Amino acid sequence: MKTLLKEYRKLLLIIALPYLFIVVASIIRVDYDITAPGDLNEVREVISVETDYQQKGSINTVSVYTSDRTTLLTYLISLLNPKMEVEESLPFIHLSGKENYRSGTIQKNVSITNSLIAAYRSAGKEIKTVFEGMIIHTTTIDKADGLFIGDIITEWEGTPITDGNTLSNLIGNMPYIAGKSYQATVLRLNNDEQYEKKTVSVTPKRANGDGNPYFGLYLYEYYTIMEANPGYTLHKARTLGPSGGLMQALSIYNAITDIDITYGLRIAGTGTIDSHGFVGTIGGVRQKVITAHLSGADVFFVPVYRENGVINLDESPNYVEAKAAYDALRNPKMQLVPVETLDEAINWLVNYEKTQNH
Repeated sequence: MKTLLKEYRKLLLIIALPYLFIVVASIIRVDYDITAPGDLNEVREVISVETDYQQKGSINTVSVYTSDRTTLLTYLISLLNPKMEVEESLPFIHLSGKENYRSGTIQKNVSITNSLIAAYRSAGKEIKTVFEGMIIHTTTIDKADGLFIGDIITEWEGTPITDGNTLSNLIGNMPYIAGKSYQATVLRLNNDEQYEKKTVSVTPKRANGDGNPYFGLYLYEYYTIMEANPGYTLHKARTLGPSGGLMQALSIYNAITDIDITYGLRIAGTGTIDSHGFVGTIGGVRQKVITAHLSGADVFFVPVYRENGVINLDESPNYVEAKAAYDALRNPKMQLVPVETLDEAINWLVNYEKTQNH
């Protein structure tokens, strides 16, 4: 037996090495993020409104598959797939798996709330909200001590936070003083998943580029919806993150108004949304365009922004990326539509019917 092993040692080694490499490469993490095409998800499966209406088409968010700080094996495979995107991980954000999930959940929940507020207001329907404060959805590796993902900041140094600008105005003009702490009042979830009011000391570790304290926090305005008419029901979402905001709002608007503006179309798109109906940029646009195309979408809405009152397509990174992806498709049939607000998307669909009837 020993003689046999000696004779075939090289052969066994040659056979074993690839398997050993695959095992090791499946464990080692690299500082690269992977994004791949995903699925279309019909909004009304997540947000249903208490109205009796018939929708001929569908309004869909577009999900993609992501792997942050992926494995070496996935990284190497991704380099061979032109439909996948490989990007260096952000060096200043390094969340644990639990933190990343919590961050994505917060962003999804805020996007749903903003979608409801924006849609009801655009439709002229009743919705009552309370501004709770600024919620932390992401932190950097050198964030200030004392605050965590999920905290809702309600006061800063005794001053109530009344809107999205209050906090930035309070902390934006302070000079950095090493070791100086600031008092913040926050709502923080306890072990029973109930919010408790706490006063915490917040201590920045360094200054930012302007010499002000660097807090390392990414925040959203956080609202609670007290009442809405018609009512709505939220179902369990299969996706995380804020990028479905625009399409969620568009679907809600269509459900609470008298006219179906889907016209039998399979409508897709991407973009965050705030409570005022403004659309924001997101990541993974190329893969979302590919996903929409492969899923048979007729329309794809993509975020842009205005400069001096005019939409500037060339300076809108999401549109530039989407257009490049669209131009690379084989025989694309869907229309690529740039929008800055929910109302622009609504108006485009309303006018779509008019153009088809003439």
